[in-house]
Amino acid sequence: MSLTPRTALVVVVAAIALLATAGAGATAALMISGKQIKDNSVTSQDIKNKSLKVKDLSTKAQTKLKGRTGATGATGARGPAGPAGPAGSSGLPGLPGIPGLSGFEVITNTLAIPAGLGSTTNPLTAACPAGKKAIAATSSFATPVGNLVSQVTRVDDSSFQTVGIPLPLLGSLLANTLTLDVVCANVPD
Repeated sequence: MSLTPRTALVVVVAAIALLATAGAGATAALMISGKQIKDNSVTSQDIKNKSLKVKDLSTKAQTKLKGRTGATGATGARGPAGPAGPAGSSGLPGLPGIPGLSGFEVITNTLAIPAGLGSTTNPLTAACPAGKKAIAATSSFATPVGNLVSQVTRVDDSSFQTVGIPLPLLGSLLANTLTLDVVCANVPD
C-alpha cells in the first residue's frame, strides 16, 4: 500500500478517533459516584465555591436561610392620579312609583248583639265618605269570647261589611257588641 497524502490524512483521523474513544472510556471508569463516597466525609473545602444551588439543599436548610421579617417601612408618597375612565352606560329606567295616598280616615260602625242569639247577626256595613276609597277593614267584639267569630267582606271600592257568628255554647249566651272599622283614603286613579 502506498501512502498518499489522502491516505495519510485518513490514517491520522482514524488514529485520533481511536485515542479519543479509548480516553473517554478510561475517564468514565475513573469517575466517582455518590455510592462510593463515605457519609460525612466530604467537607466544604471539597466543594467548589458557588457551585451549590438552593435546590441542592434540604428543606430544613432552605428554611434556615430565611431570616425574620423586618419592620414595616414608611409609607411611600402617593402617586399621581390616573386618567379619568370612560363614561358608563345609562342605567335602566326605574319602576313607576306607587300612587300616593292621602286623607286617611277611619269610619267605625257598631252593632249590639243580644244575649241568647243563636244565629248569625245582621250584616254590619261601614262606608267611606264620597271621593274616598276603602283600603282596609277589621271587625272585633267588645268582649272577646272564644266562641265568637266575625267575617269581613268587601262590598265595593268604598265599603266593607261584617257579620258576627256566635258558635254554640258560651258565645251565644252573652250580650256583646260587634264593631267594624274601615280605613278610608284619597286614592289617585
